[in-house]
This record gives sequence, C-alpha cells and structure tokens, in this order.
Amino acid sequence: MKRFLAALIIAVTVIFAAGCSSENNTIQEEPYKRELFALDTIIDFTIYNEKAEEISDLSEARIKELEKLLSVTDENSEISRINNSSEPVSVSRDTFNVMKIACEVNELSQGSLDPTIYPIVKLWGFTTGENRVPTSDEISKTLPLVNASEIILDESNLTVAVPEGTEVDLGAVAKGYISQEVKKMMKENGVESAVLSFGGNIQTIGSKNGESWKIGVKYPFTQDSFIILHLGETAVITSATDQRFFTQDGKQYHHIIDPSSGYPADNSTLSVTVICEDGAKADALSTALFVMGRERAEKFWKNNNDFEYILLDDNSNVYVTSGLKDKMRLADGYDFINLNYIEK
Repeated sequence: MKRFLAALIIAVTVIFAAGCSSENNTIQEEPYKRELFALDTIIDFTIYNEKAEEISDLSEARIKELEKLLSVTDENSEISRINNSSEPVSVSRDTFNVMKIACEVNELSQGSLDPTIYPIVKLWGFTTGENRVPTSDEISKTLPLVNASEIILDESNLTVAVPEGTEVDLGAVAKGYISQEVKKMMKENGVESAVLSFGGNIQTIGSKNGESWKIGVKYPFTQDSFIILHLGETAVITSATDQRFFTQDGKQYHHIIDPSSGYPADNSTLSVTVICEDGAKADALSTALFVMGRERAEKFWKNNNDFEYILLDDNSNVYVTSGLKDKMRLADGYDFINLNYIEK
C-alpha cells in the first residue's frame, strides 16, 4: 500500500450547516460530493459548481498522477529513483517543487523538518505497518544519514541528488502540495466555492454563500472538535499524536520523529494546526512546529508570521496566535482547556 504517513484519525473537519441556498443563485443549493481513497487516506470533495463532476474527474486524475511521482514506497516513483541513486536524478517540476519546499522549511526551522528522515522512519516501521522500537544502537548508526543540507537541487536542470545511503520522504509536505494543486486546478476550471478534505488536511475555496467556512479542529484520540474556526479561503492542516502510532510494552509511540534524536518528538505537544494560504507550507510547518515544541514554535512564528497556528499540549493548554483571536471559539464541553493567545 502506498503510504504518505497520512492521518488515520481525521484531525480537522468541515462543519456544514443545513441548507446552502444563495439569493443570487451563484452557488448551487446542493453541492456535488465525491469520496475516493488515495494517498493512503480518504479524500472528500464538496463543490458548488454546475460542472463539479467533470472537475472532480480531473482532480482525481491529478491526485493519482502526483501520487505516482511522490510515493516513497512505490518503487517506480521519482522519490524511489532519487533514493536509489547517488547521482543527480531528473525529476518532474512537481517533484522538484515539493523537494524545494521541504528543503526551505528545513532551513527555516533549523532542521525541525527534515526530508531525509526516511531511514529513521523505516526503523520505526511507520511506512510498512510493522512497528517496533529500534535499539539505541540502530538509531545512533542511522542518524548520520539524516541531513537535508546534503541534498543538491539544480532548478535549471530539474535534478535532485542525495548522497549514497541518504533517502528522502516527502510525506510531511506531499499531501499539502497535492491538495494545493487540486485547489488550483478547480479554481482554473471556474470553481468559486468548495472544500477539499485530504484525510483532515483541509483546503477551502472562496466562501459558503458569502459566509465563512466552519472548520473544527479535533481533540486527539476523540472524534470531537475542541475548537471551531470561522475562515475564508485557506489551508488548515494538523499534525497530531493520534494520526499514526503504536504501543509497545505499555508505552505509546507516535510517528512525528524529531530529526535531532531519531525518536518521536517528546515535548508535551499533542497537536499543532497550521492555517496558511500555502497548503504545502502549512503541511510542512505543522510537522516542524510540533517537533519544536511550544517555546520554539512561538519564537519561530514571531519571526515568520505568514501563517497562524494552534498548539495543544498534554496539560490541556491551548496556544493560539493572535491572528485567530476573532476567528475561533472553544467547542461546547471544552471549558477545561486553558486558552492562551500569542501576541507579537
């Protein structure tokens, strides 16, 4: 099965109110809906457009095209070709774009996101489903292979090169990039109102009858939204401890690996949700901020403020950047949460 480290439990969801009528009839009363399985997750489209079915066909084809390029477990993908060659590999513009975004966020985050994490991810079995806790010796021997600074990108020739033994995994960026590409395609085909859910990775287009979309952020290990966001056109992407995990000897291990240690990030964070216009960047940042933890994430945001975020820790503290202050509320039943706003 092709795996992108996709969410097994949906982290964000769109809350639809009954009825979608519009006085000027620019939006259909009943949206077109489609569900498919790709990228190792369930993908849902909700589109308000008279050509929605045709546009969905185009979007589905685009998803499958990109999946074939970017899947780390598909031996015929461009990522596999990169991982099996120590020479520069010619790639498509799409693969190059995703690699470039991953490397840029790696540099911005001082290594909190690292696309060369795949050798460590394999030790933990998160791409095979055969999970186990590696020995400290295995991790110490493998960690030297995790170093995104050794990736060589040649944009003029669209080539990617990694040293022998280094392997890239773009799972922390790929879904966000693919959903962004689908959103772009839909807009180019006249869609002015839609919601795309890639296993909880949300992309919105326009508004719903001139009003904001209601997007719920789910509390880890429940099916309940603990925060309701009121947003326009944007991307909303969450990284959380319940998206992929296993238990061994009574201890739980999640899939968000700290590249500096080779172990799951252990800093009291349960989930990070990033809201950003750029879906690929939002995807990458949700992982990077999770690895950083609360204090480093706050400093990073203050220096790179083209996004907003919500961080939940294991003491029921929620940290929300100030740009969301008037766009969110705690859901009913979550009054035990300690809400903190991060100001500039």
